[in-house]
Amino acid sequence: MVFQPPSASLRQVSGVPFDSAVDFAPAAKRRYDQFDQRRNNHDPSKCKALLAFPKSSGGIRAVFWSAKMAIDTDGPAAGPGRKTGKQLDATGQNQTSFRLGNNKSIPAEIVPYIVLPQNEAKNGPFDPAVALGDVAIVIFKDMITAAICGDLGPVRKIGEASIRVHESLQPACPDPCKRDTNGFCSKVRNASVEQDVLYFVFPGSKFADGELTLDNINTKVKERAFTLYNQLRGAS
Repeated sequence: MVFQPPSASLRQVSGVPFDSAVDFAPAAKRRYDQFDQRRNNHDPSKCKALLAFPKSSGGIRAVFWSAKMAIDTDGPAAGPGRKTGKQLDATGQNQTSFRLGNNKSIPAEIVPYIVLPQNEAKNGPFDPAVALGDVAIVIFKDMITAAICGDLGPVRKIGEASIRVHESLQPACPDPCKRDTNGFCSKVRNASVEQDVLYFVFPGSKFADGELTLDNINTKVKERAFTLYNQLRGAS
């Protein structure tokens, strides 16, 4: 059955060839669905689709899923007066799986990144077609933003993104943070999006080692992600 995007997102997905998409990583999809059904699971992924858009010459143009969007705080402090991932959320960490050329992690407050679930061996993403550093597009309702695959997450959950992604999708998304007097995030709120967030990841799109810095990452990721997304939807 062809995936039907939420009506609120139709403008942003115009031209996306969902009729050519095929089921992707079925074992991973089953894990997410089965975990959703566990008793007392108060944070279901609600993964309504996990698909791939094939290339006409072989390979994969994009991997897609529709799911929730939890808030990821992982990474170092984004600058003076800001807090680390662990300080923003007790379950957070001060490092991300993806590292810049200087081996430094990326701060959740200022870098838009999404989280890839781990595989069952916990030694990489849920499928080898996707990789840390690949670029992505995230859509919720009528808002859209670029992101990088910047962290690895739980094996049995899908749908998580940095504070900056949540901010970039406002006003569709609620503010992910409680704010201090400077407007910085002082603590994350219970403000996850429950369902219908659309994620597009572009395999093989990561940058060369050392190319990304904290100063250029957002600009470079945005340019590459939107170029690939517009190609997918036939807009360029």
